[in-house]
Amino acid sequence: MPRTAYLSTILTLTGKDWRLFWADRRAAVLCFLVPIVLASAFGMIFHRPVVDSSTTPMSLPVLLVVEDEGPFTAQVAEDLLTTPRLDAKATTRSQAMDAVMEHQPGIAIVLPHGFEQLKDWRPGQADKPTIQILHHPTTGAERQWAEGVVTEVIMKRLAREKLGGFLNGKDEAALTTPFRVDAAVISTRIDSRFNAYSHSFCGMTLQYLLFWGMESGLLFLRERQRGVWCRLRAAPISLGCVLTAKALATAIIALLQVLVTFGFGYLVFGVTVTGSMIGFTLLALAACALAAATGLLVAAIGGTEARARSVSILVILGVSMLGGLWMPAFLLPEWVREASLSLPTAWAMRGFGAVTWQGLGIRSVLPCVFAVAAFAGVFLTVAIVCLKRSEGRLRRGFG
Repeated sequence: MPRTAYLSTILTLTGKDWRLFWADRRAAVLCFLVPIVLASAFGMIFHRPVVDSSTTPMSLPVLLVVEDEGPFTAQVAEDLLTTPRLDAKATTRSQAMDAVMEHQPGIAIVLPHGFEQLKDWRPGQADKPTIQILHHPTTGAERQWAEGVVTEVIMKRLAREKLGGFLNGKDEAALTTPFRVDAAVISTRIDSRFNAYSHSFCGMTLQYLLFWGMESGLLFLRERQRGVWCRLRAAPISLGCVLTAKALATAIIALLQVLVTFGFGYLVFGVTVTGSMIGFTLLALAACALAAATGLLVAAIGGTEARARSVSILVILGVSMLGGLWMPAFLLPEWVREASLSLPTAWAMRGFGAVTWQGLGIRSVLPCVFAVAAFAGVFLTVAIVCLKRSEGRLRRGFG
């Protein structure tokens, strides 16, 4: 088949699927309305976090960086590592900054150079030793918890060592905390803060891209079980042409869903792309390709329509929950966050979060784009292989 005829056939078949999608106007509207409603609801739920000490973990995961030397600093470090209120691990500053930026964990306590001078500090001195707490933008409550524990541990150590006249003084100056706590947000953007609406619109958009891919695959499966598919395959059209048209139609409608959902989020809730717009575009295209590949995979290995629908819904809900689409990933257990790296939803969610509320650049998003595109390629390859085998069996009369 000439190239121009091949492209014309693909566009014709794509237009057919486009018209079928809009044939049921109510169903088409619901395809865009449902993710908007759910994203708005999730955003409202998480928009106003309540800081309650009763919900703070009794053992807060933190990293400890010791940059000073001396017996007193070593004793304080040992107290911080052994206190039951902290799950502290010693590391270097560079490793701690990388870990905090990835929220694994989101808090690091630094005993910087000059901390040893705390044992010689007396009330009335101008300069106080400084303790640094590095934290992720989303860990404001945990930072306060860590600051309280650090203050308690150091004051107890000073009391045991009976250091400093401020412990026995009776005036106001004597009750002054003998050190300062310098809290610093670790992020590529100083003003980055977790945005519940950005997260919910990213998550619900991704989830319903997968659901749209499932619906497209079920429609394809339905066509293959009817006479329409037999007439289509009797025409001089290759299977590759049919599959390309099906994937293209699914991806175009998925892209329209992304535009509508994020457009609503921008107009109503102020959801914006504060990072790389190119990265957002590439990630959106990769997610739409993933939806199209998911649809072909459902049609290829789903079996009957009823069985494919039940299994697909279960799988999509599972990967959505584990991938952090329902709630922020940092609220999930550590083992879930590590296991979710084997899911395309986790990479897509990480990428969308990076270009929306975190404001990261293209270099931070490209690994997520490549990961999502790789998953889409694997799904598409498996689907094509299975469909070709199925078609070969049908043509040999074994279907």
